[in-house]
Amino acid sequence: MQYKLLKLLRVVVAICVLLAFFAYFLGLEQLPDRISPIMSKISAKTDLVERGTDWFATHAHWLAKIQFVPSLLAGAFIVFGTLVALTILFGRVYCSVVCPLGIFQDVVAWFGRLVARFTPRGKDAQGNKIKRPKTWKNYSYRKNPIVWRVAFLIIALATIPLGLFFLGLLEPYGVFGRIVVNIFKPGYLAINNELYSHLNEHDPTSGYSFFYISIRPESCGALVVGILSFIALIVFAGRWGRLYCNSVCPVGTVLGALSRFSIFRVRINQERCIKCGMCAKACKSSCIDVANKKIDASRCVVCFDCFSRCKKGALSYAPCAGKTNQIEEGANESGTARNALDDATRREKEKIQKEVQTFDRSKRQFITLSLLATTSALAAAAIGDDDQDEKKPLELTPKDGEETKPEDYGLTPFKREYMISPPGSISHKRFTQRCVGCHLCVSKCPQRILKPSGFEFNAQYFMQPRVDFEHGFCNFDCTVCGEVCPAGAILPLTMDEKHLVQMGHVVFIKENCIVYAQDTSCGACSEHCPTQAIHMVPYKDNLTIPETTEELCVGCGGCEYICPARPFRAVYIEGNPQHKEATPVEVGETKEVENVDFGF
Repeated sequence: MQYKLLKLLRVVVAICVLLAFFAYFLGLEQLPDRISPIMSKISAKTDLVERGTDWFATHAHWLAKIQFVPSLLAGAFIVFGTLVALTILFGRVYCSVVCPLGIFQDVVAWFGRLVARFTPRGKDAQGNKIKRPKTWKNYSYRKNPIVWRVAFLIIALATIPLGLFFLGLLEPYGVFGRIVVNIFKPGYLAINNELYSHLNEHDPTSGYSFFYISIRPESCGALVVGILSFIALIVFAGRWGRLYCNSVCPVGTVLGALSRFSIFRVRINQERCIKCGMCAKACKSSCIDVANKKIDASRCVVCFDCFSRCKKGALSYAPCAGKTNQIEEGANESGTARNALDDATRREKEKIQKEVQTFDRSKRQFITLSLLATTSALAAAAIGDDDQDEKKPLELTPKDGEETKPEDYGLTPFKREYMISPPGSISHKRFTQRCVGCHLCVSKCPQRILKPSGFEFNAQYFMQPRVDFEHGFCNFDCTVCGEVCPAGAILPLTMDEKHLVQMGHVVFIKENCIVYAQDTSCGACSEHCPTQAIHMVPYKDNLTIPETTEELCVGCGGCEYICPARPFRAVYIEGNPQHKEATPVEVGETKEVENVDFGF
């Protein structure tokens, strides 16, 4: 009975964690405010709901901060040590109730078995019913794929000096984030837009705060990676349960090595077990060897599904000291307690001696060295050297004083030499050493200027966020990305610190400016610059033209976003590999331009 309660508790906690992760990534904590008129009509406890929503919005970031790899990269060694201690004490409970990707796989596996169970069977040419394949209804024991597990772990560790792009592609939290942001969030936005059209447009005075949000992929590369990851996860989990966790996932490999020494484990009573195989059919990890009455603790995720299938009570979840009690209990039932205990002890000793004689010690050493390499390499990435060799930025200066316009004026292309990393990332090197590509900052950015990188700059930035000003600019007073980042790749900034962080600097291409090319007034870039890094100076015929002061620029991109010059903008932001501190704006330095007639 106690194991049924443990399973029920695990399922309830896991479902709550999964729903909380979906709500956090999709921004559903804002939904009660948007439908407050409905909430006030159907519920008398609106205040309670609002308080609960506010509490979730305030504390939901801890869901991401207690993940295994992000906690290590962020230097949260108390959280990381707690997860390690829980694994050594209770086994891989992290994979069952904390990891969102693991919980999501359990949901997919449950739906897969449900569909297989109720799928109608067809008939053959003779009219006989075709039997439903049992492999889609039940699991079976598989040998431990230690070669695959170690191979993926070594590849992930070997690529850490180049950045976390490969580890991020395999790390479960990052995989879950990319799936939610690139696949589920567009669906959520579509529902939001439908509610907007039916509620706000039909009844503008209703009080609903829905607003239209354009649906566009954050990037083509992220969309493709998200779709491929989702399809692979559906196939793996629907057909083989926890195959991804126990064959590919580097976190599962590390926790599996720790869980081999866990104090509490799922055990088989040698006397009670009749080798019916029902427990193995329910095991999503395929770790129950019924023939030898053994359970591979490195793959067991402590889901308690096997307990509901065993009708003989041969399974127990107990510490090492509980093994003798289990055997003794079985012996008492047979009527020869002491003899059964002696026989069981003798068999256990013989089995251990045989295992010691035939065990290949090189495998144990290899696994131990791999585990040590994992911890040391990830710790080095977390506290690694943040220094970055600075490269000289592009020195593109306007051609002041040039009287003759070139034939291709207004058509001077530009290409950024360096990626623009979010404010608070400090440097490109530090950013690539910590970001796992979960895309939480991409989902939370209110201006939607953070986009996952493809191969525009370097392979080490693959799937890591970059700043793009095509559809917006960085709000001068916004610090959201640093507040939500769980891995410390984007540090939280105060408002005063954010106002002086220079993630890039402005570059002015005079040939593209419509003042120069079309002899018409503009000044849009200066109007939208919060630090007056771009200001207007006299040009000719009562016209003014932009002039830049790089030291004042913070790289917010307001000038680039608003610039009307096409097909190539006249101003753009060049990224700084190492973020700098901008010069504070003094009141006396602000230059006002009078009688400017904008040409649009």
